[in-house]
Amino acid sequence: MLCNTKMRRPECKDCPAAHMSICSHLDRTAIEEFRSLAAGLCYPAGVAVFDQGEALNHLFIITKGLTRLSHLTRDGRRQIIGFLGPGDLLGGIKRSSGAYCSAEAMTDIEVCAFERDTFGEFLQHHADLCFRLLVVATDEIEAQYDHSVLLARKQAPERVAAFLMMLSQRWRKSNDDPNVLHIPMPRSDIADHLGLTIETVSRVLTRFKSNGYIEFRGPKTAILKNFAALTYLAGLEDEPRSRMVIGL
Repeated sequence: MLCNTKMRRPECKDCPAAHMSICSHLDRTAIEEFRSLAAGLCYPAGVAVFDQGEALNHLFIITKGLTRLSHLTRDGRRQIIGFLGPGDLLGGIKRSSGAYCSAEAMTDIEVCAFERDTFGEFLQHHADLCFRLLVVATDEIEAQYDHSVLLARKQAPERVAAFLMMLSQRWRKSNDDPNVLHIPMPRSDIADHLGLTIETVSRVLTRFKSNGYIEFRGPKTAILKNFAALTYLAGLEDEPRSRMVIGL
């Protein structure tokens, strides 16, 4: 569904997500054209942007807030596919217009919404942007492979460590303290994303605290005290990096 709550959009140069989204790869003329195609919309926390199986007639660039992606299996079990935030692209250009998952606003979110066909036409006239999206999509495929290995082969501490390392780089601005980790989602969402129970996630985080890996400053903020140990435990060959994500 397309929310009817329209909002006044900031100029692209003032958009807090501009440097993290595909917009950062457009020149000034293309940015103005791209902006003219978009509608500024907002979704309150708890509202669905679209539901699983729904026809996706629009794409959204998230400029503010966080979104949860979830998939329901036939027997009613929920799997959290991922989390999207500022700069990420929600929806995609694909053969089927049906949504693989549901997208729900975790916080109040603001987006630039594009009609699917109009977005596709814009890409046809901007080959550099089309190539950039191909690179992003390839990165996303690799990330999903990594997540499959995480769920199939790794133990709970390794899964939680990998999640924290991923979270440490997502939506980070250049002037943010790299040791401050924001954990905006509840433990239940982390558990569903990692294939664990809430109790297991809480137990692992408590162990990390006891080991001196992290220090909590409230329920949603932690200080990374031993980044190297967490990276090693997560089994990462390279340090995670900030990247744009596509959610379908």
